[in-house]
Amino acid sequence: MAPDADYNPTPHVIPEGENATPLEVVGGDCTATEKLIIVMCGLPATGKTHIANRIARYISFFLAMETKIFNVGDYRRDLFGAKLPAEFFDHSNKEYMAKREQACNAALEDLVEFMKLDGVRVGVLDSTNSTQKRRSHILETVQSLKCKVIVLESICDNKEVSA
Repeated sequence: MAPDADYNPTPHVIPEGENATPLEVVGGDCTATEKLIIVMCGLPATGKTHIANRIARYISFFLAMETKIFNVGDYRRDLFGAKLPAEFFDHSNKEYMAKREQACNAALEDLVEFMKLDGVRVGVLDSTNSTQKRRSHILETVQSLKCKVIVLESICDNKEVSA
């Protein structure tokens, strides 16, 4: 059953008292330092960006935490244009591979700067991050930030959708 068009859920009410959720977890304290990085990974067209957007909207609206998505595709389009040849995504082409890594590293650098800011925050790195080498590089880069890191893989095994 579809919800009524006027239906608008209200944010989660934070319980009070002895068993209340700590403010550091829900973002209610300006001096809180809890930080979370979500690293999306998965093949192209498996819903990573959709999932990243839904997670960010939920955390921002219901938990009032500052949340930002760093989409590597946006960085790639800003750096190299929107209309790229298919060869740009060929792993054997070293020139294009270096350019794709440049876009990944630019997004990662901005994520690191965002996470260094004070307060509770969530950063989402939205890219395929499909190789172990890439994920290891990301984890090494953010290790000094003392953030919690989740690697979230999106898999689409529906033949009709993935065809």
